[in-house]
Amino acid sequence: MKKLLLLTTSLALLASLTPAHAIKKCQDAEGKWHYGDIAVQQCKKSKVTTLSKRGFIEKEKEAPKTEEQLLKEEEELAAVEAEAARVRAEEDERIRILSVYETEADIDRQRDNQIKSVEGSMAVHKAYVKSLTGKIERLEKSGANFVGKRKELHVAKIEGEQKKIENSKSELKKLEKQKESIMARFDKEKRIYREIKNR
Repeated sequence: MKKLLLLTTSLALLASLTPAHAIKKCQDAEGKWHYGDIAVQQCKKSKVTTLSKRGFIEKEKEAPKTEEQLLKEEEELAAVEAEAARVRAEEDERIRILSVYETEADIDRQRDNQIKSVEGSMAVHKAYVKSLTGKIERLEKSGANFVGKRKELHVAKIEGEQKKIENSKSELKKLEKQKESIMARFDKEKRIYREIKNR
């Protein structure tokens, strides 16, 4: 009750001192109240309330947002934009699929053509690896009795062929992943196509 009486008295005093002006009040981070022009200076990070000369609220200026609040808003906005982008991408994909394929058989044909192309490249690499493996075996037999500089050159030649095999096997792994990716992509396209047609 004493606090209320003190607050009322303070407001009345401020109103009598500045009859032509509104009164500002705010509560700082420590919970302390400030009145008059000092309120704006002391409470830059707090909500500021402007009172009329009779003590009624005229307007309220909200406290500026904290860094945490701003960061959270940015994250929420980014999440909303990402979801909107995902929805747009799905719709674009549906439109593309309908414009490209008339039937499921068209999807299978396109998939098979791409798989055939990748498998052709894989077959070339496999044949190359087999050829190089045979070459290395022949080199190892022919150089069994070499010594000195000739032996060093022969070993270097074998190592060069082995490097070619490693590179070719690496390409084979990439092609295998590419094949898996093609299968997954066309499975997804077929699923989307069926969903559209079954609506």
